[in-house]
Amino acid sequence: MKFEELAHTKLEEFEYHVEKGKIREFARAICDPNPVYTDSEYARSRGFEDIIVPPTFPMTTLFYMTSENVFLESMQNWGMDPAKSVHGEVEFVFERPVCAGEAFRGVAGTRNVYEKPGKRGGMMTFIEQEIKLIDTSGKLVVTVLNTFIEKE
Repeated sequence: MKFEELAHTKLEEFEYHVEKGKIREFARAICDPNPVYTDSEYARSRGFEDIIVPPTFPMTTLFYMTSENVFLESMQNWGMDPAKSVHGEVEFVFERPVCAGEAFRGVAGTRNVYEKPGKRGGMMTFIEQEIKLIDTSGKLVVTVLNTFIEKE
């Protein structure tokens, strides 16, 4: 497999709208009582335009794509076996807070693919996938980085 060809691959673009009700539901689901996620008046008193999203909220972008499994499907298309894969980590990079009512263009893709020898023998393939949220002015606001590892 030629990893250079897989790196920097755009997989999908989609529209992503941040809804107040969804932020509240998410905050309740993760049991975070911070009123900045549920109370508009409180959020405004803290300097935000409206309620803001919890740090892991951008994972909901998966529900806005044509397939929630776009990354898994891309790995299968490259001949990788998801049954031999594990989720390595996820990282959220915010350039600024995200408020209810905002709309973004989402871009999902593969950032990097590389191999390393495993400590117990065999090679491990690392697939770094990303979702970028770009606001209506064209500025990058959030990057979600996912790392998957396929064991040989």
